[in-house]
Amino acid sequence: MKLNKLFLMVVMGLGLFACSENELEGNGPEGAQNEGTTYVGLSLKFSDANTRADKTEAGTEAEQKINSVYVLVADGDNVITIGSLSAAPDAPIESGKTKVVFATKPGKHDFYVVVNPDDVPSNAEGGNAKTISGYFNSSVAFNLDNIAKTNDGGNFMMSSLQATECILADNITEQEAKDGNIGDAETNNFTLQVQRVTAKITMTCASDVLKDATTDEQSAEELGKILNTETDYPVFDVKGMASNSYRMAQSTIAEVAGNKWTGNKLSTKLLIGETYLNATPVYCLENLHTTGAYKQGNVTYVTLKTTFIPKQVLDLTANNETLKDYDGYTTSTKASFYVVRSGSNNVVGRYILADELTTFQNSDKSKLPTGVTSIEGPYTNGVCWFGPIWIGQTDTNIQDAPVNRNTWYNLSIKGLKLPCEPEVPEIDPEQPLVPDTYVPITLDVMPWNFIDRGIDLQ
Repeated sequence: MKLNKLFLMVVMGLGLFACSENELEGNGPEGAQNEGTTYVGLSLKFSDANTRADKTEAGTEAEQKINSVYVLVADGDNVITIGSLSAAPDAPIESGKTKVVFATKPGKHDFYVVVNPDDVPSNAEGGNAKTISGYFNSSVAFNLDNIAKTNDGGNFMMSSLQATECILADNITEQEAKDGNIGDAETNNFTLQVQRVTAKITMTCASDVLKDATTDEQSAEELGKILNTETDYPVFDVKGMASNSYRMAQSTIAEVAGNKWTGNKLSTKLLIGETYLNATPVYCLENLHTTGAYKQGNVTYVTLKTTFIPKQVLDLTANNETLKDYDGYTTSTKASFYVVRSGSNNVVGRYILADELTTFQNSDKSKLPTGVTSIEGPYTNGVCWFGPIWIGQTDTNIQDAPVNRNTWYNLSIKGLKLPCEPEVPEIDPEQPLVPDTYVPITLDVMPWNFIDRGIDLQ
């Protein structure tokens, strides 16, 4: 699927007031400003880095809310100043209206930003941000609840894409920095790009896809239906989520020290019949490897759970390859069943109710109905599974499946081949990302970045 470069950037200005963690000499309580100090004003905007699609989404209010900003000024690896800004009830950080203004040394410096940090940066004695490498370039075990908050109005951690080199003029006053135009080097005003540290995953399915679900052997009218009620609805699980990442994206892809892929987010409702904007998301850390290093055991993937009710089943009392209607189809009554995997053309892909098979076999568990040579199941209470679906795999012929930060992956189901698997799909950790014959899928990507990947689940 061809993914076009995005062009939309959402601009967000930050800050009505800011202060430096290090009080610079010459800036006394009376506001005197000595030579060798200067003020700088900084605005932030969301980045379109990693953009690979033709549409963008700013995200929800929670995903954009900014409670605190820290600007790290560095000479090489050494942090010399940290400017900060915190929102207050009477002074919120508003998009496009405010700046971070603080004092630092004039000259050429590198600037870095972290927004809503998991760990507030400090370059005081014994602080955690004496160096850029110590704070931004060392992997961290993140608690997703701390860096991707949706409760209490939200709070998503964001950071610089990279160092931004700025040359600061001397003797710019605080008022001049506040009044200056963003991007105007004469008044020490610059714009820095930031992006969310997490990725976002949703799964959607058009309602007519469920209605028209089919198999290779049966038409939609003969098949059955997938339950989608208040209590029984399709859910997807995100598995293999990375445990460690960096606060700032790295310039080169390397294995993250201490990473584990045991994260598991369960029972997130599949959105049916509505736009992806209303889908319930799962947030996860980016998961990147060098080309060719992706294996089933170190990628982030999805499994989908559905409840299926057959419309027709084999009539075992007749035992002559005929079908009968299943009474529970009209009342949405769940039942355990088997699917015929091999046999005559009349029975392959048909369903056998589990309780009727038990009665038919009596004490001979190897006995099968006429025309049936093998069955699969049981699909207990009609539960069936699809997957694994490698989230970052844009084409099933590609053996890499990167999950990038600040990227929204929507798995859009374009077709269903039922009933799939009776048990939760298992991975083989050391094996490559072989295509799953049950899951041709379409993937969309958008920043936030967004990825919408359409899939035919078989």
